[in-house]
Amino acid sequence: MIAAMPELVPIFNADCRLYFDGRHNRWVLKAPQQIIFPDQLTLIVLQACDGSCSGKQIAHSLALFSALDSVTEEGVLDVLDEFERRGFISAQRVGL
Repeated sequence: MIAAMPELVPIFNADCRLYFDGRHNRWVLKAPQQIIFPDQLTLIVLQACDGSCSGKQIAHSLALFSALDSVTEEGVLDVLDEFERRGFISAQRVGL
């Protein structure tokens, strides 16, 4: 839904948590009955889901970020869609 309506703001669902596991030196995204160890692009996309930027703003910013080779706005929106589909994030309208 985020790719279809990129003006929506992605946020983590209340039962999800993104954190750094210092013991194993890796990032973890945890939800009920799910655990993900995100790659670099996925981690940066998820860290941007703070409730202040729309999917379009996140995608545009990351596509311009020179440290990420071959990242497109469409690719970032696909990552957001996938994590919304899997129940980690939800999309909200701004100002509601």
